[in-house]
Amino acid sequence: MRNCLTALALMLLTYACQYPVDTSTLPDGQRFLVIDAELTPDYGKVRVTYTLDKVTSQGAYQFPTPPANASAYVVDSQGNATFFSIDGNKNPNFHGVVGETYRLFVTVDGNNYESSPETMPACPTLDSLAVIYTEERNRVPEDFSYYGFDVYANTQDIPGQPNFYQWDWIHYEKAVGCGVFRENGMDVLYPCNPYGCWNITYNTLVNVQSDQLRDGQPLAHKIMRVPFTNPPNKYYLQVQQRAITPTVFTYLQSLETQTQNNGSVFDIPAQTRFSPNIVNVNNPAEKILGVFSVFSYSKKVVIVDRSKPINGRYARISKFYLPFTSLPLASAPCIEGLYRTQVEPEGWEE
Repeated sequence: MRNCLTALALMLLTYACQYPVDTSTLPDGQRFLVIDAELTPDYGKVRVTYTLDKVTSQGAYQFPTPPANASAYVVDSQGNATFFSIDGNKNPNFHGVVGETYRLFVTVDGNNYESSPETMPACPTLDSLAVIYTEERNRVPEDFSYYGFDVYANTQDIPGQPNFYQWDWIHYEKAVGCGVFRENGMDVLYPCNPYGCWNITYNTLVNVQSDQLRDGQPLAHKIMRVPFTNPPNKYYLQVQQRAITPTVFTYLQSLETQTQNNGSVFDIPAQTRFSPNIVNVNNPAEKILGVFSVFSYSKKVVIVDRSKPINGRYARISKFYLPFTSLPLASAPCIEGLYRTQVEPEGWEE
């Protein structure tokens, strides 16, 4: 059975809409509510929507806007309530406290939804990011990832307590151009306006680990692989290490097994994982997508230098760009969004 339900759940766990969703493969006649929320020491956010709304004239499903009549708030152990918008945008005025317990309350279409209590765990410092050059002999040499750099996160586990970790990453790359146009019978690039513009790539895999059998010991966990290619010569990577709750760890671990054993977030078996900690008070049997995730985190930036030869080998060229326009004043706007930004990434190097 092929469907996008688990893909959608994964998508909402990290960065909203970070996975491309083929809406035409959703099962006919099934409409699921999505409630996805994150609480951290630096922000909180809540997203409420439905998986599908209606079918277009081409037969594809359309994703709706958030329900107009929905509301959401979070309550801590002292009874203090914080209200959130339901559009998934971060509220930087919310500051979660390590050791505090929170519950989520949502009202949609006359139904009341509640989460189980989740306590924010402490996250150890992400001490360093190690970059190790390797050759993956299980690949063919023509594969761009055959030569590359494995990136490991190094941290010291907090002793005397069970700990559950999740790692995530973002890659920023300076945009070469922000538009493609026809000029004299050929495609050309228009430079970005303003010049400071970055493309954003997100992690698409679940990456979790517990400290079982490693209590209080140093941990080194592989985050991702950077191909030994260019451009660019410098590969920017921002890694986030999260301390997550046991409920969310179990949930993510099941998603990791389902998606990564099948090789694609769309090759999902029938046993789709629904929310592990949010229920409809009026109808507990309702299947809900999304999760209430309460975590603290530590992050670090690493720049992988691919300009120098390694063992006599230089980086392979992996990208060929279109020529630029001959019009001296032509440009295309750098439009702020999920996959592009005008904000210079933290720790950026030219």
